[in-house]
Amino acid sequence: MVRNLKGVKMKNITRFQSIQIVVLAITAICSLGSNMVFAQSTSSSLTVDVSNPGALVASICRGQQIEEFNHQIEGGLYAQLIVNPSFEELKNPIANWALIKSGSSNGYLYSQTPAATNMLNSSQEHCIKFKVTSVGSGSVGLANGGYWGIKLENNTKYKVSFWAKKGPNFSGTVKAKLENKDGAVYAQSSDFKPTIGWQHFTCNLTTSGITSVTGNNRFAIYASTPGDLFFDVVTVMPPTWKDRQNGLRPDLADKLDALKFKYIQFPGGCTAESAGMDSCWNWKNSIGPIEQRPGSTRNRWGYKNDLYFGLDEHFQLCEDLRAEPVYTTSAGMSEGVWSKRWFAICPLDKMQPIIDDVLDLLEYCNGSTSTTWGAKRAANGHPMPYNLKYIEIGNEHGLDAEVNDYSPRYAMVRSAILARCPEIKIMYNGRRSTGELSHTLGNTVDFTDEHFYNLDDLRLKKDLSGLYNKYDSIDPACKKICVAEYASSANGHGGNVIGNFGDALGDAVFMLGCEKNSERMWWTGYGNYAGFSDHSDFGPCIVWNDAVSCFASPSYYMQKMLFTDNQGTRVLPFTQNATNCYWSASVDTTSGRNDVLLKAANNKGTSETVNITLTGVNNVNPEGRYTILTGALDAENSHSDPTKIIPSTGTFIAGSSFTYTFPANSVNVLRIGLKNRYNSF
Repeated sequence: MVRNLKGVKMKNITRFQSIQIVVLAITAICSLGSNMVFAQSTSSSLTVDVSNPGALVASICRGQQIEEFNHQIEGGLYAQLIVNPSFEELKNPIANWALIKSGSSNGYLYSQTPAATNMLNSSQEHCIKFKVTSVGSGSVGLANGGYWGIKLENNTKYKVSFWAKKGPNFSGTVKAKLENKDGAVYAQSSDFKPTIGWQHFTCNLTTSGITSVTGNNRFAIYASTPGDLFFDVVTVMPPTWKDRQNGLRPDLADKLDALKFKYIQFPGGCTAESAGMDSCWNWKNSIGPIEQRPGSTRNRWGYKNDLYFGLDEHFQLCEDLRAEPVYTTSAGMSEGVWSKRWFAICPLDKMQPIIDDVLDLLEYCNGSTSTTWGAKRAANGHPMPYNLKYIEIGNEHGLDAEVNDYSPRYAMVRSAILARCPEIKIMYNGRRSTGELSHTLGNTVDFTDEHFYNLDDLRLKKDLSGLYNKYDSIDPACKKICVAEYASSANGHGGNVIGNFGDALGDAVFMLGCEKNSERMWWTGYGNYAGFSDHSDFGPCIVWNDAVSCFASPSYYMQKMLFTDNQGTRVLPFTQNATNCYWSASVDTTSGRNDVLLKAANNKGTSETVNITLTGVNNVNPEGRYTILTGALDAENSHSDPTKIIPSTGTFIAGSSFTYTFPANSVNVLRIGLKNRYNSF
């Protein structure tokens, strides 16, 4: 019996060892790379002619429009912490300011106009009156909680600035404080003593005693005695990116800088466009000391714009990013893409103020200090010209209902610009590039701007993957295409739409189509850069912030991995018969590199194994590097999980001929090193 059991045991061990051998063999095969496992079963192929490089790679995803939208600037990129700092909100001039009091102290806040008291200057239409009725036990002050919170950190210097004056019945002092909303003080100034006339008060407040970093804080000014006080242009500036005096929030600017943009377009978009100079962005109101800049509300979307981050700040941003500025000027049309109730047109014989405004802008940007506006630029701190090279006339006027009104106004503004500055390159804001513009424009454009959200109704849920072949050919009259706005969105384009991985995948397909057609492209830029979480009206954005933190969407990481970290030098021709993947191929010869870049977006629910052949090469580095972005289609990044969808990297077995499996629903970059440099590169 014992002998029989031992025989059974030995037989089982032998069987187990046999199974182990089989498993180890399979594992060994798999370890050679998934590329080999499917080599015999695949029918998909990609052939890239490395020896025959084509056009220079265009600046795909290397431009960005920056406009005051979704609190992208005020409450976002612009670091200043006080909301409604100059008391110019139209519906309620003292909105976001509150009376704070304790004990028996009391007071009231009132909006003041020039009829009630002397303003700080002619640019300011309102100030705030702080009427202190009693200062007994406790304290009384006015406070501002910022854009849905103020972030305070320990050992950090905050620069406070405000203008104040007193009424004849006030004999005390005021004190500025940074504190939490329960009144715990983290920093406070010395006593300031206002006079009857307006005075400018400044101080640096360095915080301490903060136990956790939150947005549950406020800025406050307290009064020591009863009486009347008046305040205007109140600002609190935290540390800024590159320590600029009127600069950017560092975490948002870092994410902007990481994309290495080559073009920054401003002030919009819809901000720039109006049928009259009284209701659109007015650059002349955005220069000089901030207390001389009148707050304004744009006509189209109703966002408040204090103009504290103005024209010079935009140009400083471009210089810091090493990006070319692209300025958008009005074409005398206030348009509505989705609702004609917004549509208004400046008569042709009334266009001169708009034309004069853009000519003054060019003198401010490019004129010598001997010119009127060039001297103003120098007085504002920038003696050297900005060397503006690119102007776009109008915004989103390529629709059939508008083009007949837009084209003559475009021609008027263009002719005036070129007569003054013939070196300026001008962009036509159209949406058509398939042979429809030649009869209208002739040879009068340098670039054509097109915007894509693939919607006629904001509620529609569409992506842009169907536009992969959009630019396989274009109307020669367009010269080159700029896609200054694009965004897929599975959840529509309403407020607070974050943007998920499926959106990034749709965007990737469209952008690869743009890159493979680089000879026809200028630059492309995402529809919106940044937005304030839960307080936006149009999405998605590629970066989201609240008062404390920020995170990037999957589309941000898509464009960074495909077109910033892996931008080629020249496109490479390819042929393919893959059914799932969309492609772009290029060679990268920057910084001593000699790499082939293969980019693929698989937007199907199944993986695809592809036979890849590189012709015209030898001595390929056998170790390639891949970068991949993948995840559930509906997956989003968030403040609580900011890296849920981010790229990952690794190595694979490369060669002049190899196979590679592209996972379902994935964005991929394969970087393949060549040991020999070819003169044709």
